[in-house]
Amino acid sequence: MKTAKLLIAFTAVSLLSTTFTGVTEATTKENTKVSQTVTQNAQLLTEKMAIDLAAKYHEAYLFVSSGGGYKDREYNTFLYNDFAYRYLSSKIDTKTKLLKYLTQTLTSKTAEQFIKDLEILEYKGKLAQKEADMGSQEKWEKATAEIIKKESDKAQYRLTVPFGEGADKTTYVVEYQFVEKVGWRISKQPAVDLDIPDKANPINILFTNLLNNPQISQKQLLPTSYFDVNEFKTGIKKIELSKLKEVDRGSYHVEFVATIFVELEKDYNGPLVSGENRMYFIVEPNGYMDFKIHQVGLISMY
Repeated sequence: MKTAKLLIAFTAVSLLSTTFTGVTEATTKENTKVSQTVTQNAQLLTEKMAIDLAAKYHEAYLFVSSGGGYKDREYNTFLYNDFAYRYLSSKIDTKTKLLKYLTQTLTSKTAEQFIKDLEILEYKGKLAQKEADMGSQEKWEKATAEIIKKESDKAQYRLTVPFGEGADKTTYVVEYQFVEKVGWRISKQPAVDLDIPDKANPINILFTNLLNNPQISQKQLLPTSYFDVNEFKTGIKKIELSKLKEVDRGSYHVEFVATIFVELEKDYNGPLVSGENRMYFIVEPNGYMDFKIHQVGLISMY
């Protein structure tokens, strides 16, 4: 009888153990699913998150560019290589402090590039920068976002930001990277959107209207171009833009080479030749989806 009772007891324990193990395995699997879901949700970059990160980057840019929020009697300057420099505030006056601050919005690599771009250097054990005053009228709280492309750990957005009191806007292209155990960070500093639609390209508008509507052509040029449309068109019978090629771009401009064919009057006395000519242009943004010609040059064909 005692043996029978022991066997029964052992069987009951075995069943209990089996049941508990099954529950544990099921719970573990469920927890794993929850964990994976949380991780996946953490990697979803929403439009609001994209705007918030870019806004915080903009705030950080202004903060660092202005020295870092000085306390009383903390502002000190010195001369270095004939330039006036100022030490950064005690909040960001070492590379460790500055990187810790910047990587709240930027990847480590981009933060390093940020420091180089602002020409921040170490002098007598502290970080310093050239003296400059920074300000901005951009209203990031009213920014809007448009997805360009998105992958599981990378994304690119086009952000449109109003500025000033009027209807002016600036459009930026911002790239993001998901960093493990950290979250989304900006992987490339925001750059003005310089992808110019053909219809909005001021070079196209310039040549299309040159002979019949010179006043429209002149409006495509900034005063810095020193280019007089009426003087340029004198003696031109016919002009056609046959090719427009982008040759380079910076953070705030695009460079083009335009190939044009012209027919000239017999008494023409300008820089063009009959037939094919090439001209060089620098185009800059002048507001939301508005671009103007900053510089014009003629490329010698011979």
